[in-house]
Amino acid sequence: MTKIKIHNPCNKHTRYYRNYNLFWDKFTDFLKIHFDVEENRFFENAHSERFPINLNKGVSDNLLILECEYVIENLDNGEFVIMSVADDLNHCILNEQSNPFLKKVLVSQFDPEKILNHTRENFFKYSPWTYFQSQIIDLENYYNKRKDIKELDKKIFFKGTSLEDRSILKHIDQELITDFRPEPPDSYFNQIINHKIALSVDGRGEFCYRDVECFGVGVPIIRYEYVSKFYSELIPNYHYISIKRPSDMTSYRAGTEEHAKKLIERYNEVIEEDNFLNFVSNNAREYYINNVADEAKIKNTFNLLNLHNWL
Repeated sequence: MTKIKIHNPCNKHTRYYRNYNLFWDKFTDFLKIHFDVEENRFFENAHSERFPINLNKGVSDNLLILECEYVIENLDNGEFVIMSVADDLNHCILNEQSNPFLKKVLVSQFDPEKILNHTRENFFKYSPWTYFQSQIIDLENYYNKRKDIKELDKKIFFKGTSLEDRSILKHIDQELITDFRPEPPDSYFNQIINHKIALSVDGRGEFCYRDVECFGVGVPIIRYEYVSKFYSELIPNYHYISIKRPSDMTSYRAGTEEHAKKLIERYNEVIEEDNFLNFVSNNAREYYINNVADEAKIKNTFNLLNLHNWL
């Protein structure tokens, strides 16, 4: 049985920080079915510091990784692969890019142009991946509750933080959208399932956890077209309600009054089109089951990393 080593900093704090921390545990258990697994995972300061690791065939001394990153090293041949849910490019996925033993890097925030600019001839090693819900919470419960709601609120739903970075929000008529005040998870999901549409706005990265959470609970999202890619394509006006991205838009979240106007125009076009909204909702829900739910994500990740080559 091939021997592999898992590098992923975690501690009692990270376990409850983001859903992906639990995915790391589940994926590690899955790997133990196929490989002889050695774990290099506990790090007392995982929630606040980068974790230095040394790879057998690495070119970087003390490669620094975050709790949202996961490295698998083949101890028999020195090859390794990397997964990152980080909102930006950093040490872990860039420093070893020219190393011939680096075989694959899966990136959640996969902006092709940005990654190409940082990797050039090594771009072929980098692939779009998937994104994760934030909360460790049962979305199925809220999806099923939504099916029993007879009349949905037409107000656009948005609750969130980092409002200073999402300046487009200030240009939206407050009569058309909910207040932005964050809510505890149960209150948040009980509110969102009562709405016909939710607004998606870029956070620290373009993909935001609320997007895939909306997919999971069956609430269609409206937004400007994604630039970033998932490994399984998100199709405008099929998986989400889309507004074509204008040439003058350098950042959706910092959009202008004119950009907000176009968003609301699209909202007005679709808000009474229940068949279309149900079409998008059903497609997004199917996408969630096939790509974001844990069982599918484990299988898809194993295949994307080509780990069958190590068996």
